[in-house]
Amino acid sequence: MPRWLAPVLFAAGLGALYAGALATGFLNDDYLFLEEARRHGWQSLGGTGGALANYFRPLSRQAWFALFTPLAGSQAWPFHAANFALFLAACALLHRFLKEQAGEAGAWLGTLYFATLPLQRVNLTWISCNQDLLALAATLAAFAAWRANRGALAAIAYLAAMLSKETAVPLPVALFAWSVWIAGRDARATLRALAPLALPLALWAAGEWWLRTTSVAAADLRFGPGAALATLVHLAQSLAGLEAPEALAQGFALARPSLAALVLLVLVALAWPRAEAAPPTAAPAEPPVAAAAPTGARVRFALAWAVLFALPAVPLAHTWSAYYYTLSAAGAALLVALAARRAGRWTWSIATLALLFWHAVVSATPSFAVTENAWNPTSHLTAHYFERGAQLSTRLREALRRVEPRPEPHTRFWFATLPPYAGFQMGNGAGIRDLYGDATLESHFYSQYAESTAARHPGVFLFWNGVDFERLYERSRDPLFQVGGDLLLLDRPGGAIWAFRRALDSGETPQEVLPWLGWAYLWNGQRDDAERAWRAFGAKDDTTAYVTWLRAARTALDEGDTTATRRALFEAMRAGIGRPEAHAVLGELLRARSPKFALLETKVATRLMPNDWLARRDLVAGLLAARLDDQAEAELAALRRIHPDWQGDVTAAQLERELHARRGGRPAR
Repeated sequence: MPRWLAPVLFAAGLGALYAGALATGFLNDDYLFLEEARRHGWQSLGGTGGALANYFRPLSRQAWFALFTPLAGSQAWPFHAANFALFLAACALLHRFLKEQAGEAGAWLGTLYFATLPLQRVNLTWISCNQDLLALAATLAAFAAWRANRGALAAIAYLAAMLSKETAVPLPVALFAWSVWIAGRDARATLRALAPLALPLALWAAGEWWLRTTSVAAADLRFGPGAALATLVHLAQSLAGLEAPEALAQGFALARPSLAALVLLVLVALAWPRAEAAPPTAAPAEPPVAAAAPTGARVRFALAWAVLFALPAVPLAHTWSAYYYTLSAAGAALLVALAARRAGRWTWSIATLALLFWHAVVSATPSFAVTENAWNPTSHLTAHYFERGAQLSTRLREALRRVEPRPEPHTRFWFATLPPYAGFQMGNGAGIRDLYGDATLESHFYSQYAESTAARHPGVFLFWNGVDFERLYERSRDPLFQVGGDLLLLDRPGGAIWAFRRALDSGETPQEVLPWLGWAYLWNGQRDDAERAWRAFGAKDDTTAYVTWLRAARTALDEGDTTATRRALFEAMRAGIGRPEAHAVLGELLRARSPKFALLETKVATRLMPNDWLARRDLVAGLLAARLDDQAEAELAALRRIHPDWQGDVTAAQLERELHARRGGRPAR
């Protein structure tokens, strides 16, 4: 059979295996890179750290998207085609190396293992994983150049790898290990030969240092105790395909292996080049380098490669994902190749079936991590995460089109709720601008509402009801006042100030807006502005009037007239806006009628009388009912401080248990 048939069948089998992944549209960070390329093109390479500015990766981010965006337009398939080509190139480079070490059978089985690892589905689903694929292909190319004694070419490929993703940094150490352990070169001579690689390393280090000193978005790197050990554990998990072990049983039930991939890959073994017949007494031939190095040395090199390329993941152990170990997988592939160097075609067929089935099981496992913990057994970004995200993205884009088919130019979208971990709202709305084809649009999370983000542009406030988008406060006579109240509960007084000011400008009732504008100013540290807002409201400290109105409120309440009670309390508040009693009682009265403003009045009471633990307890209960868990947790912490015996209160203890359960068993801080 022709020598090209086996590689063609292998590539076709991988195409069938990853057909679904390669059909996925743009997701998450993709929109940020696309938009940057559309706006700035090749100019995006200068002066900034890119659309995310969390890592220095100019080749795989700015340059790659500047190259392909004009060619692809709004289509995702050209990016996927380029990524798949990188993947096949990496497989070819790996196969060539493995063939040198373990012969034809070992090379094919090692490459098959590498290519069907479940982590590769993430690399081929998410277009932004071109970073990992570029780093992989360039690193293997540098390794091939080094083995061929082409040091300059190795240095160029090494620079390309590091400018794609910093996971390639350990390559010089791997080259040193190869040269000394396998090729039998002198250690000092090898160090001298590696010297040219110092230049690309220095260029990358300078770029990374520059980014970390200029960008506020630089990645959160943590070097806590146990991170290195956790990284090695996750390395073993990733190379075994155990990305989400706790949900693996569900994966077995949902697995649907690709029959087309199985047929094509099984046929690969039939197309292997036949080895020339050896004399009956001769030992099986081995590649030249393999024959010179003992198997133990090659195993040691394979393990060293896997561990070395896992080390860049140590500071990210708290958010580990299996695809972080893409480069490490090449070392594991060598181990597989060495173990399978005498495998036959039946072994290949059985291994293909087993690997494809395991790939299907792990890829179908409906799980991904959502908490930051170095010892979390589950990968954060899994195939399920991206498949779910792709489905949600399509659904949310269609829903947004229905509720707002033609937004005005410069409209700002504000999302109060979205499906968790949908990856729909990225940055300031690159995905929204892509959806509508309007570069003037922006979108933000609701809590980000502020003068700097909203300005005086039209605003669309939305929430996801579980089925569709709905407009928030669409039928309210005072929508911006309501937005301001929400932001106060979210502890965003700066945004509340701007919402209340916009409410006044748009003609909403001043007597409702002004007192809350005052509290927003005060909680934002602007006391003088707060006083001015309260004076405009008509507030004036008058103890006599305050007491009189409180008595009137008590009388009305005794008579069962809650409307008169609220009016009296409102007047009492005007006569003593800085006194807690009226706010506390008004909070209780509004609980059934207006839960949000009941909470706000209770919050005011706790700020005016911090030691009122009963009001604080009511505030915690209200925040939990509104599912504002972060705010409830903060108020519960304050309750503990002011009331040491809080656990003796049945209600407070129950609130703590509810919050603990809501947090998934994590104790409240």
